[in-house]
Amino acid sequence: MKKAGDQREPSRASLREMPEVNLKDGRWRANPYAARIAAEGVALPRRGRPEKGKETGPTVPRSVRFPKAVWKSLEAKAKAEGLPLHAALRVAIMTWARS
Repeated sequence: MKKAGDQREPSRASLREMPEVNLKDGRWRANPYAARIAAEGVALPRRGRPEKGKETGPTVPRSVRFPKAVWKSLEAKAKAEGLPLHAALRVAIMTWARS
């Protein structure tokens, strides 16, 4: 029985027998945000904690109540736009507040 520390690198002979990977034949998924960035020229909100120095400052959590049907439609619209639900809500509210 092998122990965890007994793993060895592959031999040179076995590496020679492995076929090379041809990256030209691969199928690559297009960036879903490329067209939007080109059209709007803005950075998209990202998931998770912002990078150091790019924080927006302190935020105040608030509760918003919508009927279940409204939440479902908001979730579908955010998913279609490629945004997290709360990022889509922030964009909508900020757009409304600026107008």
